[in-house]
Amino acid sequence: LGVPVVELVASKGRGLWELVAAATNLAEHPELFSPNRPTIREKHRPVLAEIERLLDDRSPAGYPREWVALKLLEGDVDISELVRRTAPEVWPDIHSVLVGHDDAFLDIAGGRYDWIGRMVRAAVVRPRRGVTAVTDRIDRVATHPFWGLLLLLAALAVLFLVTYRVAGPAAQALSGLISGPFSKLLHAGLEGAPGWLSGALVDGAVAGAGTVLSFLPILVVFFAALGLLEDVGYMTRAAYVTDRYMHWMGLHGKSCLPLILGFGCNVPAILGSRIIEERRARLLTMILTPFVPCTGRLAVLAFLAPAFFGSHAPWAALAMVGGNLVVLGLVGVAVNRLVFRGERSALIMEMPLYHVPNARTIGMYVWRNTLAFLKKAGTLIVLVSVVIWALSHYPGSTPRESVLGVVGRGLEPMGAVMGLGDWRLIVALLSSFVAKENSVATLGVLFGGSTAVGAGTAGLAAKVAGVLTPAAAAAFLVVQMTFVPCVASVAAIRQESGSWRWPAVNMGLMLVIASVLGLVVYQVGSLF
Repeated sequence: LGVPVVELVASKGRGLWELVAAATNLAEHPELFSPNRPTIREKHRPVLAEIERLLDDRSPAGYPREWVALKLLEGDVDISELVRRTAPEVWPDIHSVLVGHDDAFLDIAGGRYDWIGRMVRAAVVRPRRGVTAVTDRIDRVATHPFWGLLLLLAALAVLFLVTYRVAGPAAQALSGLISGPFSKLLHAGLEGAPGWLSGALVDGAVAGAGTVLSFLPILVVFFAALGLLEDVGYMTRAAYVTDRYMHWMGLHGKSCLPLILGFGCNVPAILGSRIIEERRARLLTMILTPFVPCTGRLAVLAFLAPAFFGSHAPWAALAMVGGNLVVLGLVGVAVNRLVFRGERSALIMEMPLYHVPNARTIGMYVWRNTLAFLKKAGTLIVLVSVVIWALSHYPGSTPRESVLGVVGRGLEPMGAVMGLGDWRLIVALLSSFVAKENSVATLGVLFGGSTAVGAGTAGLAAKVAGVLTPAAAAAFLVVQMTFVPCVASVAAIRQESGSWRWPAVNMGLMLVIASVLGLVVYQVGSLF
């Protein structure tokens, strides 16, 4: 390679300063750079030397003579045209040398592969047979068509069970802190302030964004569990196992990677669809990604499910998520058959060895995602919460007579067929278009989440559950889980597809599906 090689262990930060020192030294002493470049095979070396001799000092400005000669021998059209224009006096001689050597590119490529082979043999350390044997034994189950799918479902079940069991108490404690001492302190500090300012801050910002912040422990545990699965090397196996099912939708396992990423946030998942080469499959993946429940939807689910379903909340949540994935599959099959048609490409991907998870790597993964959530809660959700509070208090004297009250009551008949006869629930769903977490923030504002001092999220969730029957509660969560994507996801689809057509298709599709599912769940649930 001609450059110093520094041993690095990125997960432990080992060798970092040595790398900086080596790079600095090489930049200060460029004469140390002496790479062992690939050479072509023996058969065509005399031809290459002859082309270099003919070029002499007539090589196009800015291009090394050796490189130009090699590209000419490869048959590069652009370089050939450039030399013909800039060195017309020697071009006939060069062209006569090139004639009869159309197969030279094979020796050039062969020389490069020979060089690569030498570098690999000198530098790559093969893993011990024991390590690969362990991976092979685990993969007999993890990549099995039947047992692998069961393992994936079990991993998802454990993921949600641990999230609820471990993070639930912490979320309630944080909620009590925000709605209790913090709200009291803020009330006391604003004692002499105008009523609108106190209401906007305490009943708006704190009741909204504060309620969203209270389920931060749930997201931390969820990100940690997801990061653990990714770090040990299981996520690529999940993509492999789902490949055969992706084919039903005209996709392959590579599309599974953006979809799995969607559990964190739909926006980077949509952007991640760039890894899919075929435009048809890429568009279909973008349309399906918003059906994957992101952390915003999952947070709303984690907040309301315990109040709606009690001790059965983890299983109810898992059923909701499973239902989303079933809907995703059915929509994918239908859209693939009716809209997108074409050849399916094969899946080629590397299966890394399983390894012991690194706490630092997982910690960084949790930190990045949690920080992104906190930024959203501290900016967008605070702003929306204050706007929701203002629109729910003006111009009327009561929330029911406010702007939001008028809009919500206008849509009540549509919600009533799904059991959502309270206008505040309709407004909460509409506000989720800005960000999915806003549903909880809006409920906190409209149901007066901050007024139940000490009750926290449990008090707010109980208030919401109090206006819903079990069937209506299930319908509300189903609609929330399949409602139109957030505005950031819509913008991402527009950016990646280059047209407003596909965001419109996605929004219309999800709105219809959410309404139909909400109606069916409520009507069927009311029979029992």
